[in-house]
Amino acid sequence: MSRGRVFLLLLLLPVCRTVQGAEVPQTDTLSAASVSSVKTVPVLRAAEEIDLQEAAAPPVLVADVLRRFTGVQVKDYGGVGGLKTIHVRSLGSEHVGIFLDGIQVDNAQNMQVDLGRFSTADIQRVSLYNGQRTRRLQTAKEYAAGASVYLDSGLPAFPDGNGGRFRFRTGAFGTLNPALQWGTKLGRRLTFQGSAEWLRSNGRYPFPCFDTTLVRENGDIRSLRLETRLDGRLNRGHWQLHLYAYGSERGFPGPVIRRAMGFPFSAERQADQDLFAQGTWEQDWTPRYSTALRAKYANQYTHYNTHPERNPMALPYNLHYRQQSGYLSLAHSFQVLENASIEASTDLQRNALNSDAGQFVTPRRTTFTGVVAGRWTGATLRAAAHLVYQGAWDHYLTPQAGGWSRAQRYRDAWMPSVSLSWTPKPWLEASLFAKRSYRLPSFNDLYYSLMGNASLEPESALQLGGDLRFSHAAGPWSVHLRLSPYYNRVSNKIVAIPTVSQFRWTMLNIGRADISGADARADLSFRRGDWTGSLTLRYSFQQALDHSREGSPSWGCQIPYIPRHSGGIEALVGWKGWTIAWSTLLTGSRWSRSAATADYYLPPWSISSLSLDKTFCLPPLRGRSIAPQLQAGVVCDNLFNRPYQLVQGYPMPGRNILVTVTYSW
Repeated sequence: MSRGRVFLLLLLLPVCRTVQGAEVPQTDTLSAASVSSVKTVPVLRAAEEIDLQEAAAPPVLVADVLRRFTGVQVKDYGGVGGLKTIHVRSLGSEHVGIFLDGIQVDNAQNMQVDLGRFSTADIQRVSLYNGQRTRRLQTAKEYAAGASVYLDSGLPAFPDGNGGRFRFRTGAFGTLNPALQWGTKLGRRLTFQGSAEWLRSNGRYPFPCFDTTLVRENGDIRSLRLETRLDGRLNRGHWQLHLYAYGSERGFPGPVIRRAMGFPFSAERQADQDLFAQGTWEQDWTPRYSTALRAKYANQYTHYNTHPERNPMALPYNLHYRQQSGYLSLAHSFQVLENASIEASTDLQRNALNSDAGQFVTPRRTTFTGVVAGRWTGATLRAAAHLVYQGAWDHYLTPQAGGWSRAQRYRDAWMPSVSLSWTPKPWLEASLFAKRSYRLPSFNDLYYSLMGNASLEPESALQLGGDLRFSHAAGPWSVHLRLSPYYNRVSNKIVAIPTVSQFRWTMLNIGRADISGADARADLSFRRGDWTGSLTLRYSFQQALDHSREGSPSWGCQIPYIPRHSGGIEALVGWKGWTIAWSTLLTGSRWSRSAATADYYLPPWSISSLSLDKTFCLPPLRGRSIAPQLQAGVVCDNLFNRPYQLVQGYPMPGRNILVTVTYSW
């Protein structure tokens, strides 16, 4: 415990001082948000990245964007409102950090971030990093994540002083989804941006089941999302304030299981209210020293009810959870040489969870994460390394004879990383990385009244990976190739073991998984005159073997829900505002449990989608120099109406059509 406190004191020694009397420039521009005297080059580029402002026919949901990335599996429990989580290179969702404008979106209760709650309406760019993002003024949590997904809202640009966009989506599942985004300049150095989005869907769709056809029930959702953002420029710096509110009420249709009395009916409902406020302030104090201060407060409320009056077979649960989180991060960047820099970041977070569940232990967690990193950039060779320390203090109630007593536990871990990148030719790049990542047990893993184990150790992962990229352009054609082999070893795997009944479980550290594989991607694009075209081929091989207990039935079997083979094909053609796009996703066979038996077998599947979009340029509005645009599009998903499941027992929709109309001004 003492080493963590010493590390904290060392990294917090530099203190930011306020600079007064800064001269304000007289130019009226918002073209840049920060000014840095040093050009920084990332050591490892994003594995894949989609600019939603430039992409033709971009998906509406972030989860649908990530499905286009290689080596990514999105778990989907069905329908527009179904829970959606992400796995990257067989690492569970707990090892994947989701960062919104550089600040992590987390959930200490179960470490599951529902990607279905994020719309692309306010997102400019989505990036995936399998190794380590190495940029100046990162938070310590960015260094600690095993893999990272970045949702960057970008900087608002209003050449005419203001602008906006209205989008309306409707179609299958009784979906109604209007979204409005509007922004304006509030001066030479300040901009405002706000958005609102409402979603309603009944979630009903037919699916084949054994010798009959059923309709998915209790999968409806109603949700409202409100966001506002202020962006301000400073002399040699910038700041941002982001407010977010989300409320939803949805049903959980449950798994489809055939029993002697027929198919069980689910009446489970969940209501959520999520609020957060986050802010960032970045400042270049001198040409060689910069700081970034980030802060966040989040308040999450969940109400879960099984409604036994409607479903007598359900266990009677009516539970309320309130999770509150406070987060503070301070990052320093020192440019020690023209091509070398040192980074130091410290994060402090406090999580608290309250519930009216019986024998709930009201856990509290204080987490400190600190990192020291170095980066060197040469003409053809770039290198980076860092060392992360993370410590977590947990305080919780424990039952004693005649009452409760307060207990505490401290866990810590060290996470080193090193990465190299070599660019011998402008068209060829090779990179390597090695890192260790940890994920702390969630509150549910440790303290849930039916399954908690306060002695759980963090789950650790050793990650090794490489990247070979080739690019070439000739006339109107360009080609990009990427091959990325990797190896991951997950130790102290957290698993659940049943005890006296199927409703009581014990959480233990017993597992190990060895994961080896490779991702491959090829992009071919064409542009001449009014014609544009692109073809993308993706393939991923993953051998993820369960080595938890030698001699057990699961020894040497593929870990659950990870296919050995997966990939995709995308083709797009554009002409004079028209865009037609084809997409096919392919996934090999999988098992829903570690034991590879027929009961847990999930067959391979492939689905295709076809979309057609047209953009119309309208006459300019009075007093404006930029003409508004009207875009209309239709997408048909699962074109051939093939039945498939991403999670066993949760059938996905068949053929469905959604229409989107967008007006931008």
